[in-house]
Amino acid sequence: MSQSSAANSADAIFRLLDKPVVPADLDADAALAARPLEQRSVRSVRLLLFRLGGKSDGENAALFANSLRRVTPIARAVPIPHRSHGVLRGVCNIRGELVLCANLHRLLSLPHSPPVDSGAESAIDTRRMIVIGPSENSWVFEVDGLLGVENVDPATFRQPPLTVAHSMTDYTVGVTDIGGRSVTVLDSERVLAGFKAGLA
Repeated sequence: MSQSSAANSADAIFRLLDKPVVPADLDADAALAARPLEQRSVRSVRLLLFRLGGKSDGENAALFANSLRRVTPIARAVPIPHRSHGVLRGVCNIRGELVLCANLHRLLSLPHSPPVDSGAESAIDTRRMIVIGPSENSWVFEVDGLLGVENVDPATFRQPPLTVAHSMTDYTVGVTDIGGRSVTVLDSERVLAGFKAGLA
């Protein structure tokens, strides 16, 4: 290995070590380590949990963490003339990057929460923007609240109940119970395909 290659490898290692640790990741890893050995699963997957809709009547959903690019505060979608309708909301500026914005509520046929009254001092806007997909084909969508990150055994996934809307099951991997609540696990590839279909 040349000196320049060795230096590049060393720089990459230092960049990895300097990467900040997210508190949610620490909590999730600590919770996993605290479980009895027989309850741990080498097949566990990490999920980002979020809420779609109101706290009392909303849907708890999740996406595989490896499909995520970032989570940011709420951002305004700028409509695209003659194109922003249906699932496509427009374009968002996410940390200086223009990303196509989709309406996940509409894709899944879920009601959208009423807008937060920005003039109310007591109102706390829990909405966030989630960016998924590869860097060259990213999409962003709005959720009504984040519920955390969990490691889950895919063996616990079960088929969605008949009460789940058919349009939602089209994008669902399965349903599981996390922290005493039922969570619908979405398939990020199918969700991305649904967003892209909205461009037509």
